[in-house]
Amino acid sequence: MFLKWGSQPWMIWRSHWRNREMLGGRRVTFAILTAMALFAAIPYTLINRFASVRDWAAFDPTLQLDIDIPFLAWMILPYMTLYLYYPAAAWLGSKNEIMWRQNVVFHQMMLLTCWGVNVIFILLPVEIDLRHLIHGIEGTMWEPFYAAMHGIDTPWNSWPSLHIVQSMQVVLVLRYWYPPTTTRLRITHALLLIMWILLVISTMTIKQHYIWDVATAMLVAGLGWVYWMKPCLERLKTDEFIDKFDARMALD
Repeated sequence: MFLKWGSQPWMIWRSHWRNREMLGGRRVTFAILTAMALFAAIPYTLINRFASVRDWAAFDPTLQLDIDIPFLAWMILPYMTLYLYYPAAAWLGSKNEIMWRQNVVFHQMMLLTCWGVNVIFILLPVEIDLRHLIHGIEGTMWEPFYAAMHGIDTPWNSWPSLHIVQSMQVVLVLRYWYPPTTTRLRITHALLLIMWILLVISTMTIKQHYIWDVATAMLVAGLGWVYWMKPCLERLKTDEFIDKFDARMALD
Protein backbone atom coordinates (compact mmCIF):
# COMPACT_ATOMS: atom_id res chain seq x y z
CA MET A 1 0.00 0.00 0.00
CA PHE A 2 1.26 3.49 -0.78
CA LEU A 3 -0.03 7.02 -0.95
CA LYS A 4 -0.08 8.84 -4.28
CA TRP A 5 0.04 12.52 -3.37
CA GLY A 6 2.60 14.26 -5.51
CA SER A 7 3.39 11.15 -7.53
CA GLN A 8 2.45 12.79 -10.83
CA PRO A 9 4.68 15.64 -12.04
CA TRP A 10 3.19 19.10 -11.64
CA MET A 11 2.74 21.36 -14.62
CA ILE A 12 5.22 23.90 -13.22
CA TRP A 13 8.01 21.56 -14.34
CA ARG A 14 6.81 21.13 -17.91
CA SER A 15 8.88 23.79 -19.68
CA HIS A 16 11.92 22.92 -17.57
CA TRP A 17 11.58 19.23 -18.39
CA ARG A 18 11.21 19.91 -22.10
CA ASN A 19 14.32 22.09 -22.06
CA ARG A 20 16.27 20.10 -19.50
CA GLU A 21 19.44 20.07 -21.64
CA MET A 22 19.78 23.83 -21.16
CA LEU A 23 22.13 25.35 -18.57
CA GLY A 24 24.62 22.54 -19.04
CA GLY A 25 21.89 19.94 -18.56
CA ARG A 26 21.00 21.46 -15.18
CA ARG A 27 17.84 23.42 -15.92
CA VAL A 28 15.72 21.00 -13.85
CA THR A 29 18.19 21.24 -10.96
CA PHE A 30 17.93 25.03 -10.88
CA ALA A 31 14.15 24.86 -11.26
CA ILE A 32 13.96 22.56 -8.23
CA LEU A 33 16.12 24.84 -6.11
CA THR A 34 14.06 27.86 -7.14
CA ALA A 35 10.83 26.03 -6.28
CA MET A 36 12.18 25.07 -2.85
CA ALA A 37 13.05 28.71 -2.15
CA LEU A 38 9.72 30.10 -3.37
CA PHE A 39 7.33 27.42 -2.12
CA ALA A 40 9.09 26.14 1.00
CA ALA A 41 11.40 28.78 2.47
CA ILE A 42 9.14 31.80 1.95
CA PRO A 43 5.89 30.22 3.27
CA TYR A 44 7.79 28.83 6.27
CA THR A 45 9.19 32.27 7.10
CA LEU A 46 5.79 33.95 6.83
CA ILE A 47 4.12 31.33 9.04
CA ASN A 48 6.96 31.54 11.55
CA ARG A 49 6.39 35.29 11.81
CA PHE A 50 2.62 34.82 12.05
CA ALA A 51 2.97 32.37 14.95
CA SER A 52 5.30 34.78 16.72
CA VAL A 53 2.88 37.69 16.37
CA ARG A 54 -0.09 35.57 17.48
CA ASP A 55 1.93 34.44 20.52
CA TRP A 56 -0.26 31.44 21.39
CA ALA A 57 1.06 27.97 22.21
CA ALA A 58 -1.10 24.87 22.05
CA PHE A 59 0.97 22.97 24.64
CA ASP A 60 4.41 22.80 26.26
CA PRO A 61 6.51 19.70 25.42
CA THR A 62 9.45 20.68 27.63
CA LEU A 63 11.22 17.83 29.39
CA GLN A 64 13.84 18.18 32.11
CA LEU A 65 16.27 16.60 29.65
CA ASP A 66 15.71 19.48 27.22
CA ILE A 67 17.03 21.80 29.93
CA ASP A 68 19.83 19.48 31.05
CA ILE A 69 21.31 18.93 27.58
CA PRO A 70 24.41 21.17 27.58
CA PHE A 71 24.61 24.16 25.29
CA LEU A 72 27.49 23.79 22.81
CA ALA A 73 28.08 26.97 20.82
CA TRP A 74 30.16 25.32 18.07
CA MET A 75 27.33 22.94 17.20
CA ILE A 76 25.77 25.71 15.17
CA LEU A 77 28.14 24.60 12.40
CA PRO A 78 26.54 21.16 11.85
CA TYR A 79 23.16 22.84 12.31
CA MET A 80 23.88 25.12 9.36
CA THR A 81 24.82 22.19 7.12
CA LEU A 82 21.10 21.77 6.42
CA TYR A 83 21.55 24.25 3.59
CA LEU A 84 23.89 21.81 1.85
CA TYR A 85 21.25 19.07 1.77
CA TYR A 86 18.93 20.89 -0.62
CA PRO A 87 21.43 21.37 -3.46
CA ALA A 88 22.83 17.88 -2.83
CA ALA A 89 19.50 16.20 -3.56
CA ALA A 90 18.67 18.45 -6.51
CA TRP A 91 22.14 18.02 -8.03
CA LEU A 92 22.83 14.31 -7.41
CA GLY A 93 19.49 13.00 -8.65
CA SER A 94 20.82 13.13 -12.17
CA LYS A 95 22.55 9.85 -13.03
CA ASN A 96 19.99 8.81 -15.64
CA GLU A 97 16.52 9.65 -16.97
CA ILE A 98 14.77 7.54 -14.33
CA MET A 99 16.60 9.35 -11.56
CA TRP A 100 15.75 12.74 -13.08
CA ARG A 101 12.05 11.82 -12.98
CA GLN A 102 12.40 10.62 -9.40
CA ASN A 103 14.21 13.85 -8.54
CA VAL A 104 11.23 15.92 -9.67
CA VAL A 105 8.69 13.77 -7.82
CA PHE A 106 10.83 13.55 -4.68
CA HIS A 107 11.01 17.33 -4.41
CA GLN A 108 7.27 17.62 -4.94
CA MET A 109 6.83 15.33 -1.96
CA MET A 110 9.33 17.38 0.04
CA LEU A 111 7.22 20.46 -0.67
CA LEU A 112 4.02 18.68 0.33
CA THR A 113 5.67 17.56 3.57
CA CYS A 114 6.79 21.11 4.27
CA TRP A 115 3.28 22.43 3.73
CA GLY A 116 1.89 19.76 6.04
CA VAL A 117 4.33 20.76 8.79
CA ASN A 118 3.40 24.40 8.22
CA VAL A 119 -0.23 23.49 8.92
CA ILE A 120 0.90 22.07 12.27
CA PHE A 121 2.81 25.28 12.97
CA ILE A 122 -0.46 27.17 12.43
CA LEU A 123 -2.92 24.85 14.20
CA LEU A 124 -0.77 23.54 17.07
CA PRO A 125 2.08 26.02 17.55
CA VAL A 126 4.67 25.55 20.27
CA GLU A 127 7.07 28.17 21.52
CA ILE A 128 10.63 26.96 22.02
CA ASP A 129 11.45 28.43 25.41
CA LEU A 130 15.12 27.38 25.58
CA ARG A 131 17.09 30.32 24.28
CA HIS A 132 17.69 31.64 27.80
CA LEU A 133 20.03 28.65 28.22
CA ILE A 134 22.40 30.03 25.58
CA HIS A 135 25.39 31.57 27.37
CA GLY A 136 29.02 32.51 26.93
CA ILE A 137 28.83 33.62 23.29
CA GLU A 138 28.96 37.37 23.87
CA GLY A 139 32.02 38.80 22.16
CA THR A 140 33.01 35.45 20.63
CA MET A 141 33.10 34.37 16.99
CA TRP A 142 29.83 32.53 17.57
CA GLU A 143 27.75 35.58 18.51
CA PRO A 144 27.06 36.74 14.89
CA PHE A 145 25.96 33.21 13.93
CA TYR A 146 23.39 33.08 16.72
CA ALA A 147 22.26 36.65 16.11
CA ALA A 148 21.64 35.81 12.45
CA MET A 149 19.84 32.54 13.26
CA HIS A 150 17.58 34.14 15.85
CA GLY A 151 16.90 37.02 13.49
CA ILE A 152 15.73 34.63 10.80
CA ASP A 153 13.84 32.18 13.02
CA THR A 154 11.56 33.27 15.81
CA PRO A 155 11.20 30.50 18.44
CA TRP A 156 7.97 29.19 16.88
CA ASN A 157 9.42 26.58 14.51
CA SER A 158 8.95 23.77 17.01
CA TRP A 159 7.42 20.50 15.96
CA PRO A 160 8.03 18.48 13.96
CA SER A 161 11.44 19.99 13.28
CA LEU A 162 11.71 20.82 9.57
CA HIS A 163 15.48 20.74 10.01
CA ILE A 164 15.21 17.04 10.82
CA VAL A 165 12.35 16.16 8.47
CA GLN A 166 13.93 17.61 5.36
CA SER A 167 17.51 16.56 6.06
CA MET A 168 16.35 13.01 6.83
CA GLN A 169 14.38 12.89 3.58
CA VAL A 170 17.49 13.90 1.65
CA VAL A 171 19.65 11.32 3.44
CA LEU A 172 17.12 8.61 2.65
CA VAL A 173 16.82 9.51 -1.02
CA LEU A 174 20.61 9.72 -1.47
CA ARG A 175 21.01 6.29 0.10
CA TYR A 176 18.26 5.04 -2.20
CA TRP A 177 19.85 6.51 -5.33
CA TYR A 178 23.39 5.48 -4.42
CA PRO A 179 23.26 2.22 -2.43
CA PRO A 180 26.54 1.31 -0.66
CA THR A 181 27.72 -1.25 -3.21
CA THR A 182 31.41 -0.22 -3.24
CA THR A 183 33.97 0.69 -0.61
CA ARG A 184 33.93 4.30 -1.77
CA LEU A 185 30.14 4.51 -1.46
CA ARG A 186 30.20 2.81 1.93
CA ILE A 187 32.66 5.42 3.19
CA THR A 188 30.54 8.20 1.67
CA HIS A 189 27.42 6.79 3.35
CA ALA A 190 29.21 6.62 6.70
CA LEU A 191 30.32 10.24 6.41
CA LEU A 192 26.82 11.31 5.39
CA LEU A 193 25.29 9.55 8.39
CA ILE A 194 27.85 11.07 10.76
CA MET A 195 27.11 14.53 9.38
CA TRP A 196 23.37 13.96 9.74
CA ILE A 197 23.66 12.64 13.30
CA LEU A 198 25.64 15.74 14.23
CA LEU A 199 22.92 17.88 12.65
CA VAL A 200 20.26 16.09 14.70
CA ILE A 201 22.20 16.54 17.93
CA SER A 202 22.89 20.17 17.09
CA THR A 203 19.20 21.06 17.06
CA MET A 204 19.10 20.31 20.79
CA THR A 205 22.57 21.45 21.87
CA ILE A 206 22.12 24.94 20.41
CA LYS A 207 18.71 25.13 22.12
CA GLN A 208 16.81 25.45 18.87
CA HIS A 209 14.51 22.43 19.36
CA TYR A 210 12.95 20.17 21.97
CA ILE A 211 13.44 16.41 22.08
CA TRP A 212 9.74 16.21 21.15
CA ASP A 213 10.44 18.15 17.95
CA VAL A 214 13.23 15.77 16.94
CA ALA A 215 11.28 12.60 17.76
CA THR A 216 8.16 13.68 15.87
CA ALA A 217 10.27 14.81 12.91
CA MET A 218 11.94 11.40 12.64
CA LEU A 219 8.53 9.75 12.83
CA VAL A 220 7.12 11.95 10.06
CA ALA A 221 10.14 11.48 7.79
CA GLY A 222 10.47 7.75 8.47
CA LEU A 223 6.83 6.83 7.94
CA GLY A 224 6.60 9.18 4.97
CA TRP A 225 9.56 7.50 3.33
CA VAL A 226 8.38 3.92 3.87
CA TYR A 227 4.71 4.34 2.97
CA TRP A 228 4.78 7.24 0.54
CA MET A 229 8.05 8.46 -0.95
CA LYS A 230 9.88 5.21 -1.68
CA PRO A 231 6.85 3.43 -3.21
CA CYS A 232 6.23 6.42 -5.50
CA LEU A 233 9.87 6.50 -6.56
CA GLU A 234 9.82 2.76 -7.20
CA ARG A 235 6.86 3.18 -9.54
CA LEU A 236 8.88 5.56 -11.68
CA LYS A 237 11.17 2.67 -12.61
CA THR A 238 8.34 0.96 -14.51
CA ASP A 239 7.51 1.59 -18.16
CA GLU A 240 3.88 2.35 -17.30
CA PHE A 241 4.68 5.26 -15.01
CA ILE A 242 7.58 6.50 -17.10
CA ASP A 243 5.12 6.82 -19.99
CA LYS A 244 2.60 8.60 -17.74
CA PHE A 245 5.25 11.02 -16.55
CA ASP A 246 6.44 11.81 -20.06
CA ALA A 247 2.90 12.16 -21.40
CA ARG A 248 2.04 14.65 -18.67
CA MET A 249 5.17 16.66 -19.37
CA ALA A 250 4.35 16.68 -23.09
CA LEU A 251 0.86 18.12 -22.69
CA ASP A 252 0.25 21.42 -24.49
